[in-house]
Parts: sequence; C-alpha cells; structure tokens
Amino acid sequence: MQINRRAFGMLASGVVLGALTGCDKPDAAASLLEWMRRLDGVEKAELAGPADNRHILMTLAKQRSDEDVTALIAKVREEYAQREDEDLPRVELEIDTFRAEFYMSLPDRNEDVERVLWLRRDGRATASRYGSSGLPVTAPPAAVAGVAVGLDEVVPSKDGRRTHRVESSDRQVVVEWTDCPSLGFRLDRAATRQFADLQRRYPHLTGWTAAPDSGAGIYFSAADIGLDALLKALPTLAIARQFSDLKLGWGPARARYTDFAKAFTPEVRGLTAELMKIPGVTQIDLGADRPTSVTVRNRAGYVAAVASLRKGWGSYLPIDLIRGQSRFVGQLGNPVFTGSPFDTGPQYRVHMAVADVAGVTGIRVGPASANLTITHDITDADLTAALKAMTELPATHQINLYVSSDPDMLASAVLGQVVSRTYVPPSPTPAEVPPTLIARVTKTCARVFQP
Repeated sequence: MQINRRAFGMLASGVVLGALTGCDKPDAAASLLEWMRRLDGVEKAELAGPADNRHILMTLAKQRSDEDVTALIAKVREEYAQREDEDLPRVELEIDTFRAEFYMSLPDRNEDVERVLWLRRDGRATASRYGSSGLPVTAPPAAVAGVAVGLDEVVPSKDGRRTHRVESSDRQVVVEWTDCPSLGFRLDRAATRQFADLQRRYPHLTGWTAAPDSGAGIYFSAADIGLDALLKALPTLAIARQFSDLKLGWGPARARYTDFAKAFTPEVRGLTAELMKIPGVTQIDLGADRPTSVTVRNRAGYVAAVASLRKGWGSYLPIDLIRGQSRFVGQLGNPVFTGSPFDTGPQYRVHMAVADVAGVTGIRVGPASANLTITHDITDADLTAALKAMTELPATHQINLYVSSDPDMLASAVLGQVVSRTYVPPSPTPAEVPPTLIARVTKTCARVFQP
C-alpha cells in the first residue's frame, strides 16, 4: 500500500509527538496537529524546539487580520478545553515574522499576542521569538530604543515577572528590561526615550540599557561627532543622569562616564587614532589614567594590533581576541585568547593559527603546557587546523583538551591530553562528551602529530 507524502508526514508527526510529549493517546495528539492544519488561515502546524521541551509551532498565513488571529486563538483554546484530559504540548504562533505564546487556560491573557500584533502594525521591528521568560525582538539598530518604549506601552503590566529585550541582529544595540510590578521592576521609559533621541541625532550610535540594574553603554561613532565636540557636550548629556553605571564610547574607545573626559591624554589620543585605523580592532578600554585592554575580532586585527603596539606603546597591554557579543546584555563574549605586544615565538604562532578557527573557543599557552577548548560540533577542518596549530609548541608541551557547549559560560568537560605528541583520551569519558568526538580527536591527532 502506498502512502502519500502528506499522510506520511501526519503519521510521523503523530509518532514523534506521542514519544516526546508523553501523551497517553498518541493518536489524539496526532489528530490535534491534523485538526490545526485544517484551520482556515493556518499555513502549517509542526513540532518545534529542543527534544526536552517540544511545542507545537502554528504558522499562520501571511497578513491575517488582527481579528482573524484573535478568532483563531479562541478556536484553539476551545479545542484544548475539550482535550483537557490529554497531556498536550504548548502552542506558539508565528504571525508573519513574529512569534508569541498564549495561555490555554487563561482566555483573557493574550499579552504577548497583543505585543506581536503591535510590532506588526508598527512596522519597525523585523522579528520576535518567544524567550525563556519574555519576548526577544529584533529591530534595525536605529529603531531599537523606540520599539522598546512602544512594546512596553502596548499592554499594561500585570502580575508576574517577564524579561523583554529589543536588539539589533548583531546585538550592537540592545534594550533589556524586567517587568514585575510587585517588585517595582520596569523599563525606564524616560531614559529609553533619551536613548532614542540620541539615535535620531547620531545615526551610528550604538549601546545598551538594562533595567532594573540601571546600567547602560552609550557609544558614539566618530562618523557622527568628533572627540573634542563630544567631550565639550558631556556636561549637557542628560541621559547620563539616568544611570548609576554608565559607560561611554567614542569609536572603539570605552571608558566609565566618570573617567571618560580625563582618559584621553595626548598619548592615549595618539594610540586610539592609530588603533582606529585597524578594521579588526573592535574595542579599546580606557581607565582614568591609561588604557587597560584592546579587543580584536580576528587574526588580521590581532596581527596588526601587535605590530602597532610594538611601535607605539612601550608597556604591557592585553590584547583579547573576542569574536562577538555575549548573549548577556552589555558584554562581549569570552576571549578566545589574551595576547600582548610582546607575543613572540611559538605562542604568537599558535595565536595566529587559531584566531580565525571558529571551532576553537579557548587557547591558553604556558611555559610547559597549553589548554585548548573546542566546541562540541567543531568541523573536521577546524579540528585539524586547531590541532595542527598546537604543533607550533615544543613536543615536550602537554596539551590539555577541553570541550564546551556554551562559549558564554566557562564550564567545559575534559577531552583528554596530548602527551609527547600522543593523544590520551579521558578515563572515564565525561557524560557530556560524545563518543564520536573522542573518535574524531583520536583519528585527527594520529594524522597531525604522528604523520
């Protein structure tokens, strides 16, 4: 008997749904998906999310009216009420490019749906998704602050604790706030409006605000304002009075608001001007009396920064290679490595070799040993490049291998060691280390270290 593609998809959905949701009646669960697919205005209904937290994603046809969306939600609630004795997964809606969850048992709780319908009407944001405790929204950099204020105003705050975030796709501009009336947590609308005003005046402005922490970063672009003009305007910067912890920036330079004006000594001005010419330099952190670190994003930036600092800076200055923003607001990611203008020999060559290898999240080189941290899903090419880079070290160096599933967190699992150019797997193998990765490392080490 032949089964057509549509019937096979429904059958597969029923089997998977029954297995992953723990439903006593997998046939009923499969029929729920099929019922959703027959609803007018539904483009598709399917399982989504990680294996330990599956949900139904119901995608609506494009440009359905707000009234159609509300009516559709009412129908789904009615269907769930009739199946109240079944263990069914939660439902997320995708309304054009915006996602929201709604509460099955609370017919008057449609806050997130109302928010995404407002986002669609407003037209500035490009997408939203359902986060662990609120809505992360994506918008163009210049619209982030304005969208945040509108999103906060669209529905009244209710009991509970929700954390919303509006951000640009590259996370160079982020506004995050926790909304919890009982604890007094809310978006600082006055400060966020001032941020939006600055964005209108200075189109290349980036930065972030976080509430209720009262922290912020306001980073001006050299394309919008000169350094001397900015320093002159600092006393009139109204937004500075809104935050207890404010970091200012000009170009790649960053300093605390209280240190910013005095940080730009003639020597620091010259250093900043030179480093700003290097495309791979993303940040120069300044203290009250001297620079504290330089951040680069790639091999080219690291090599050029080392060369520039060797010529124009006579003392130690850390150079962090950080490829992108952290998921934590206002922070860069963890450094892949930290070098300096005095990097030479094998350490310098190892840094250059791994700087552009995406599967490497950490490298530390010491006088007798080195640590190498890679991702769980590192490609074969990146694994080969990472291990080949370690051949720059003397054969007597012990290489400690680690694997991390989250570069934002420092936790990692032992992956073994390379001793005298021979790979020694961990014993016992940590539960979080896939056996397939051990096999790949074994094979690659044999090829790289003992050709």
